[in-house]
Amino acid sequence: MNDLNFKGSFVKSITTSKITQNSFSEFGNIIDTSNPTGEGFSVNEGRGKRFNYPNIFDHKNGMNDPEISIYQIKPSTLPVEIAILEQHPDTSQLFLPITGGDYLVVVAPTNSDGLPDISNIKAFIAPPDIGISYHQGIWHLPMMSLEKAGSFAMLMWESGTNNDCIIHHLVEKITIL
Repeated sequence: MNDLNFKGSFVKSITTSKITQNSFSEFGNIIDTSNPTGEGFSVNEGRGKRFNYPNIFDHKNGMNDPEISIYQIKPSTLPVEIAILEQHPDTSQLFLPITGGDYLVVVAPTNSDGLPDISNIKAFIAPPDIGISYHQGIWHLPMMSLEKAGSFAMLMWESGTNNDCIIHHLVEKITIL
């Protein structure tokens, strides 16, 4: 990591790491479709097995029904410079890859001012058989496919207010290596 002085804290050129439940747990959960958790149970007349992921979603009371959307993302290549992070303070947000390859996941906790804690930003490479669910209020980079285009199913609750998605423009861009 290369540290750069940034208004009393540090901005980093960040090297990505492989995403695991342990490394990502502060920010959310992973959904590993190639190695689901739990024992699962038989479905579809025994032709399949169902694995549930309870307790990975959270949202505030008063939200509308959950929204499911499809995102089609153009490819990017590392290194990339990022200029924004977003958060959804009232709900978790889930992404499941449908097509494509690896994708970039960049996350940061919230500091005492309610902004991204840039000194603790992390970057991960997620393979196409791993979905992610961001905890409510986690700052993150909008979806970014790497090397080839990707499509993702997205699920979250929305209220129809400005709190559905808050965008933070970084004072200085951060390079992800």
